[in-house]
Amino acid sequence: MKTLLMILSFVLCAGTNSQTWQIMPGLPEAQGRYEDLWFINENTGWVVQCGSPDKIFKTTNGGLNFTEQLSVNAGCLRSVAFNNANLGWAGSLGGHLYRTTNGGTNWMRVDTTIFPPPVGVCDISVVGDLTMYGSGKYSGPTNIIKTTDGGITYENIDMGAYSNYQVGIKFMNENTGFVGCRSNIVTEGSVMLYTTDGGNSWSKRYKSFIQSEHVWNIYFVNSLLGYATVERFAAGNGAVIKSTDGGLNWVRINIPGSGNDLDPIGFINANTGWIANHSGFGLRQTTDGGQTWSLINVGSSIHGIFIASDSIAYASGNEFYKYTGAVVGISDPGVNTIPFVNTLEQNYPNPFNPVTNISYKLIQSTNVVLDIYNANGEFAEVLLQTRQGPGSFSVAWDASGYPSGVYFYSLRTDQGNYYGKAVLVK
Repeated sequence: MKTLLMILSFVLCAGTNSQTWQIMPGLPEAQGRYEDLWFINENTGWVVQCGSPDKIFKTTNGGLNFTEQLSVNAGCLRSVAFNNANLGWAGSLGGHLYRTTNGGTNWMRVDTTIFPPPVGVCDISVVGDLTMYGSGKYSGPTNIIKTTDGGITYENIDMGAYSNYQVGIKFMNENTGFVGCRSNIVTEGSVMLYTTDGGNSWSKRYKSFIQSEHVWNIYFVNSLLGYATVERFAAGNGAVIKSTDGGLNWVRINIPGSGNDLDPIGFINANTGWIANHSGFGLRQTTDGGQTWSLINVGSSIHGIFIASDSIAYASGNEFYKYTGAVVGISDPGVNTIPFVNTLEQNYPNPFNPVTNISYKLIQSTNVVLDIYNANGEFAEVLLQTRQGPGSFSVAWDASGYPSGVYFYSLRTDQGNYYGKAVLVK
């Protein structure tokens, strides 16, 4: 086996265009999970950790390195957003709201100055240099925190008359915006609320009448084209809703096999975008404006997606991921690639029936878990769970008990997670 120092990249083909997702190694292993993220340009951004403790990290080089800026017990940091390079916000499920005026060098807790205090800040939307709206919480009760002067004064808007579960929020300008929620009327299910007066009054622009659902995350490609994920608290699959008229009307697109925990969504252009099941494996990608979605083997438990430009995107979950619009690999002479110490090989044979071998190389001692997932990202089985020293290894997978189809294998180590795709043909 040839010795390789390689990046873990996922090459996805959509027509004649190639795109790449890769793990960025700059963040330490999550003590919990990485939730939300925000970038002010292609290179400078922040990511929040929900864990014990909660943390905020900043990068200025596109995720190659991160600096820890805050470590606190906030009851699960869930959201982060910046108006500009200096003024930023971070919110928690526990109702904490933090503010920075110097790019995160210092963070100050400000929810103690708001009356009544927020019950939770699960998502944040910023407009211009001074306006911020914060929404929560997903398990109720519900409120919106608002400031239009950069945090000098705040308003707490009680949303109990409209919703009992609430997360996603997106304002197009200081007065016009949307909130994704579950209606407080039992028969209505998921609802998209709409305001044109800064949250003083709301109308319902979408409702599903499926009682276990709520609208979770909202993303607008431009002033007219918007998307949102619909999550379910019951068994089943989620959906995406789409608007082409600035959010006045929404069309539902069901996504078979997606699972019920659809969470983040982001589009790099009008046709190409991603969603994720935050309790499952991989991203789902569309290249036709959300009409169809395919599972791609990128990561697991992804909670956040952020579009930094028309060629750069980021995602956060168990690890931190970066998308670039051109293929990145060890043979690209113009790309500064990032070496990983461990290597996961393509399974052989592939396609296979019914046995294939999965080989990998470890450069140092590590805990090792080798998992199998089906095409829907659902866990199938553990092939190996042990501790191994440096060396080359191979594990046979006997898929006699599984139907034909695409499967993903995941190698989890102390240094990072690695993924591959296998095709079983019977």
